[in-house]
Amino acid sequence: MTWDEVETSLRNHIETQWALGTYASTELVWENESEPDFPRYMSVYIEGTYSEKSGYGGTGKHASIEAGIIFFHSFVPSGEGKEEAIKSVVTMGNILQLRTIDNFIDLEGSNPPSPAIYGTDDRLLPNQQPGGNYYRCSGSVPFIVRSGI
Repeated sequence: MTWDEVETSLRNHIETQWALGTYASTELVWENESEPDFPRYMSVYIEGTYSEKSGYGGTGKHASIEAGIIFFHSFVPSGEGKEEAIKSVVTMGNILQLRTIDNFIDLEGSNPPSPAIYGTDDRLLPNQQPGGNYYRCSGSVPFIVRSGI
């Protein structure tokens, strides 16, 4: 299982389930995409955090475990939205947590929604808040990937 395949499986699951839910009209924006011109959106980042490759004898007896975290950040206009931002983060967490995707990606429990303060961890957030007039709330779900190599 390549990391590209892992990201594709996760992204397909997220996009499909998001489109079926309450927040389907809220745009999903993936890492390395431009911030949209929408009043509300959800940024989604898939980040690898760990890899272990093991061999137990000959060909076909190798194993791989990789891990990562899906970070998601809800942006809503200031003054309209702490409750809406939190609800959309909870919705994304529910789409992901405690699921197995494509028989090889196991997602853990969702971390609770929390406001993200701009500047604390720039690698996970857009470079700047759009228009400087948005409220942001974040969540995350860790996962592991099991496969033979």
